[in-house]
Amino acid sequence: MKAVVFYLTVPFLYLFSILPLKVLYFLADILLFPLLYFVLGYRKKVVRGNLELSFPEKSVSEINKIEKEFYRHLADLFVEIIKMFTISEKALRKRMTFDHLAIADKWFAENRSFVVTLGHFGNYEWLALSLDWLFPHLGAGPYHKMSNSYFDKLFFNARSRFGTQMFSTKETGSFLRSKKPKPFIVTLANDQSAPPLKSYWTTFLNQDTSFFLGTEKIARDLDMPVVFATIEKKDRGYYHTKLEVICEYPKEVPQGAILSKHAELLERDIKENPAQWLWTHRRWKHKKPANVVNGFVVK
Repeated sequence: MKAVVFYLTVPFLYLFSILPLKVLYFLADILLFPLLYFVLGYRKKVVRGNLELSFPEKSVSEINKIEKEFYRHLADLFVEIIKMFTISEKALRKRMTFDHLAIADKWFAENRSFVVTLGHFGNYEWLALSLDWLFPHLGAGPYHKMSNSYFDKLFFNARSRFGTQMFSTKETGSFLRSKKPKPFIVTLANDQSAPPLKSYWTTFLNQDTSFFLGTEKIARDLDMPVVFATIEKKDRGYYHTKLEVICEYPKEVPQGAILSKHAELLERDIKENPAQWLWTHRRWKHKKPANVVNGFVVK
């Protein structure tokens, strides 16, 4: 059955993917946005709850405005992900621009790799797609395996078509250690709900929030500098990414400092452009345990 669904769906995905983005955005406006927002109300209860808890100072009309802008962004993101299957490298280079790439020159000269930490903000998929041609060394990123192996292979190939090496989230440590002899760049998104007992806790968007430990653990274990990526939507289909250093020598900073700074920078970006973050996740489904000291659970 999975194969049947795949082979029935793929022709339509590619049919839409080869359409110009202007046409896809038109379809997003007249079909996808109304479907997501008005007809299906896709995860609307989750989105509304997240917004109200994150911005208690905002009025109902302000929350409604952000909510509607978010669903318009989500519709755009859906068609941009579909476009990912066929977009040319030339077109992607035009639509994805970057600042501060030279910060890595010193690290590469020292044969050091580095971590790019980010949230599900702007078009994070296009950033991963662009990664390998941004720098003179390997770009890599994790992905969650899909339950349908046919679609899993399809998206794996789409995300790696310009050279970015993808690896399963379960293989993160072993994959990165295998690449260590040579410099590489790895993107690690860290803004989904983390297990309450094995995470770093801090105040984020007005709430007690858990963050995965992996970003900091990998940086410390492999002595990798950490930079934060801000993906700013300049116009429809055009994104500008700025990199800023969180930590150059991770073993020299206190435990939790990297994750704390990541949370601070992500919150800053969300407050500046709230509609650009992925509000559909149940981000705060876990409650902070009582035995948390300096961000970490103590036994």
